[in-house]
Amino acid sequence: MAKVKGNGTIIEKRRGVYEIQLSCGKDPATGRYRRISRTIHGTKRDAARALDKLRTELGGGLSIDSQTITFGQWAKEFMTSRRESGRVGASTLANDQNMLDLICSILGDVPLCKLDARMTKNLFPEIRKRREAQGYRCSNSTLQHYHALLKTCLKAAVNLDLLMRNPLDKIEAPRRDTVARRALDADEAGRLLHCIDVSEQAALEALADKESRQRPSDIQDRDFLRGIRDVSYILLVRLALATGARQGELMAATWRELDFASSRFTIAQAMSNGGEIKQPKTQSGIRSIYVDRSTMMHLAAWKQLQAELLATIGVAQDDSTPCFCSSVGDFLDKSGFQKWWRVWRTKNGFETLKLHELRHTMATQLLGAGIDVKTVQARLGHANASLTLNTYSHALPARDEAAANVIASLYSAHSEPVPIEAQIA
Repeated sequence: MAKVKGNGTIIEKRRGVYEIQLSCGKDPATGRYRRISRTIHGTKRDAARALDKLRTELGGGLSIDSQTITFGQWAKEFMTSRRESGRVGASTLANDQNMLDLICSILGDVPLCKLDARMTKNLFPEIRKRREAQGYRCSNSTLQHYHALLKTCLKAAVNLDLLMRNPLDKIEAPRRDTVARRALDADEAGRLLHCIDVSEQAALEALADKESRQRPSDIQDRDFLRGIRDVSYILLVRLALATGARQGELMAATWRELDFASSRFTIAQAMSNGGEIKQPKTQSGIRSIYVDRSTMMHLAAWKQLQAELLATIGVAQDDSTPCFCSSVGDFLDKSGFQKWWRVWRTKNGFETLKLHELRHTMATQLLGAGIDVKTVQARLGHANASLTLNTYSHALPARDEAAANVIASLYSAHSEPVPIEAQIA
């Protein structure tokens, strides 16, 4: 913390230009006297006001570095600290860096201490303008991500006494866009399950045919398996429909997470967009959910067959082996799955279906069937029930008619019947 010495000095350099100087005592590291100087354009009264503001800021606890560091320099320091903390995933760091690069192209040269609410408020229309000029869509939800990152960045500056206050505390975040969440109805989900059954059988038969045509010499020397990915892909979709798990959670699943005795799937890790296997962001993301017996039977048969196939390329299946594996027994690639999924869904009449919409399907169907919100929340891995209600409130009116009939039957059971003639009269 800088220690302010004296009232400071105002020096007139030329007409309309003043230099203000303020002594901050000795630097404890070097033993040298420190002095801050600023050039002020205006009247002597303007210079006096600037000196008073500088004295107040330093006297209030701001670091002396706050007067010299630019936002761009602080953003670089902020990102370095995030990387070294080890608490942020690689893909998140990459996205944050891209967003901060754009912010720095606008505010990078501005002294950190000069940032105010008006300047940061004007930032977001400029971000939208520049992104759209580059050919990118910039929704309110995207701007909300920029707002959250910048607010975190400036909060860290406040914590290190580089800012008196966070200017974004006074700026309301852009309102998130309303997203239309599509969910399959019961008939569509049934048809999808039938397509999964047919595709799984076809993939297994194709895999068996490829294996039967392998020559003994080829089997002995090979180091990958043709067709094992296709079976993995379709079984991943089967488990997605049954559990509503996210794509990253399914792609990171190993046999350790599947308990066939209790018919439960424990979700304890997830794959990032960059292919990194990591733990969920929150403790609520780690969950154990029940899986129907039919789905578990398919997975149990696949586990046995997978072990036999991997053994032919010298890979021993164990608890850490991915349930849905690549041709060499490793985790699947997200981009490879997405390419397969686009072809498969189109072939089976679900041209626009996103895998994440199977998650919406499960939640919507369960709530519509009267399953309590807490149970649905636990299966989805939401932090609280209010998030589940806010996200899937559209599914609740489906039970409204049934609720009205229940109320009517309860009341009528305790009321005295009135003749029809009397009601008409």
